[in-house]
Amino acid sequence: MSTATQSITAFVPASRPIPTAALEVLGYLGVVAIGTLCFLLGWLQPNGAAVLTVLLLGTLLVLAWNRFHQGRHPCFLFLVTLTLFQGGKLLSYCVGGEPSPLRIGGVAPYPFDISRDEAGIVLLCLALSAICIYAPCRWNYRRIPPPADAPVRRYLPYLYLLFYATLPIQLFKNYKYYEYVQQHGGYLSFWMNHGDVASSVSFLVRAIVLISFPVFVAIFVFERRKKYLYLATVWYFATASLVLLLGSRGGVFALVLTLWYVAGVKSAKKSRVVTAAALALMLVVVGAVVQSLREVPESLSDFAFAPVEFVTLQGNSLDVTEVAVKYRKILATYAASYLWNELLDAFVPRDVQDYARGRRLAYDVTVLLNPDAFSRGMGTGGSYLAEIYLLGGLGGVIVLSLLIGGGLHFLYCLSRNMVSLFVVAMVMPEVILMPRGQLLDWLSVLLRSAVSIVILVFCWLLYRTLTWQKQARRADGISPAGVGIA
Repeated sequence: MSTATQSITAFVPASRPIPTAALEVLGYLGVVAIGTLCFLLGWLQPNGAAVLTVLLLGTLLVLAWNRFHQGRHPCFLFLVTLTLFQGGKLLSYCVGGEPSPLRIGGVAPYPFDISRDEAGIVLLCLALSAICIYAPCRWNYRRIPPPADAPVRRYLPYLYLLFYATLPIQLFKNYKYYEYVQQHGGYLSFWMNHGDVASSVSFLVRAIVLISFPVFVAIFVFERRKKYLYLATVWYFATASLVLLLGSRGGVFALVLTLWYVAGVKSAKKSRVVTAAALALMLVVVGAVVQSLREVPESLSDFAFAPVEFVTLQGNSLDVTEVAVKYRKILATYAASYLWNELLDAFVPRDVQDYARGRRLAYDVTVLLNPDAFSRGMGTGGSYLAEIYLLGGLGGVIVLSLLIGGGLHFLYCLSRNMVSLFVVAMVMPEVILMPRGQLLDWLSVLLRSAVSIVILVFCWLLYRTLTWQKQARRADGISPAGVGIA
């Protein structure tokens, strides 16, 4: 009897503990479900729901920092930009800097509020998207070791030769852009007539500079000798400082965050919260200075050190999401057209001159809110969240956010190898700017980067051929002497 009992018991599968990742995601979904129910019953008002959304985003950031070993995952950086660009006004409301966090302002001449139901949908989209992006990254996360650099060391002499050869040309191009913009109305001239700004330098200069960015990124990824790495980084950002003086900061800041991620992947050392906080503070201060330089340079000292004001302004991308929810019936007609044109953006300059309805969501939103402001070069940022809501409503937000999370984890998996980490670093700036950019900007940049990489590969083959021939001639010159000695 006891033997039979034991044999039957042996076939009963042992119960497995529920993974911590599942508990985390289920807990967040439970909070969202309870909050939604309270909102529907009228127990929770929009401003209270905004505070709850901020708490959810904040705790997700803390979890992402801890679970991903001090933020060593693209998901962490994405959640940072999502919190800033989509939740900036909500954060400002929590500290008393914004009285109406869900009021559509920005370029609108007369700010207005959306309905209570629309506000609930906006906040629900933001919360669900953050959770659905975090979930696949957390569920599949396994810490990867720093990638080996031995296979790529041979490329460094070639990369340094290209980098320092193109650096003066990049400085010249940035200076000519700065000079042209200063003479034609400042930062807004980029959006008034981008083609004229680009044509202020020759096509040859623009073509040469096209490879300077991937060369620098490759050096930063492949190089482990700190003194050479620091020197190249200082020189690159010294030339990029002119871009900041122009008033354009998004690309530079996204690159800084990407390099921080690359440095973390290459190192086995533990990242420090103080270092990350110092980097964030530096970006906020520099961003505020750049904002004041392009808008109110005479009051630089008043604006540059107002972090709450800066965070509020960065959160204006939430306006695009709110407009997409409010006017979905009008804008959803062009959802597919927006995606198609995003693929062309890396190759075709977009500005006021080439505007046509249905090409860019950010432009259509600006024209809808304030056509006069758009004609003067002003506008809103973009919003991936708005685009996926136009594509599929709340269901689309859930499905596409899960896909984005899966894509972020795929980028993390590619970071195991130095060469694929280089590709990740090329694409990641556009990926982490999606909360104030467009859904497919990263793919457009990847296509353009592919052209640059093909050029780099061709130049490498030429460089290797020339160096091989030089080494062969040296060997031929030494060979007779060696025979004579023998």
